[in-house]
Amino acid sequence: MKKNKLFLIAIFLFVFSFAIDVDAYCTTRRYSDMKAVAYKANVSYELKFDEFHHHYFELTVTDVYKTILVYFGGIYYEPVDGVVHIEARLSGGTTYEVQLFGGYGTHCVEEYLYAKRITVPKYNIYSERDECIEYEEFELCSKWYPGYIGGEDVFLDKLNEYVISLNKTEEETIKVKEKSFFEKVIDFYTDNLIFTLPITIIILLFIVYKIVVRIIRRRNRVKLNS
Repeated sequence: MKKNKLFLIAIFLFVFSFAIDVDAYCTTRRYSDMKAVAYKANVSYELKFDEFHHHYFELTVTDVYKTILVYFGGIYYEPVDGVVHIEARLSGGTTYEVQLFGGYGTHCVEEYLYAKRITVPKYNIYSERDECIEYEEFELCSKWYPGYIGGEDVFLDKLNEYVISLNKTEEETIKVKEKSFFEKVIDFYTDNLIFTLPITIIILLFIVYKIVVRIIRRRNRVKLNS
């Protein structure tokens, strides 16, 4: 009888402890719900400058629910009013990953939920130069130039080549647009028809008159000779 009682007590304690464990742990349902919340978070970047005018990027994670932790660079961040600001000197042209975990005070604390990736463009320090104000269309003056420039001397050499190419293009355009003497005469004639047309008519009439007179004289000569 005692054995039966002890067996029943053992079963009761096992079931009770299992129920407590189920309530205490991160169940599949809870994990799925938190993952769905983490999925809604958004990551953006902003270019900033320190007091020495050195540039850096600040990552901002928005739409972060209070039960979510943001993990980046080995640090966990808790959201404030649904926002997490991450200041970091990030290299441009690189893709970074911001991970989201279950928050403190939840059953899924520090459980990995989701990852958001963001590509930070490469900032071009030469885009701030005065030369780029005049030649802002030059590719090495682009704020987010993805390539490698190679230093100030290389930038200035490339800019000089660009300016020379622009001047050559302008000269070629002027040469193409320059009209011939005949085209200039035609333009002058059509632009001044009020004067040129009467003169042309008079000249043509004079030519016709001369031709008619010659023909008449020739006929008269033929008659005399006959």
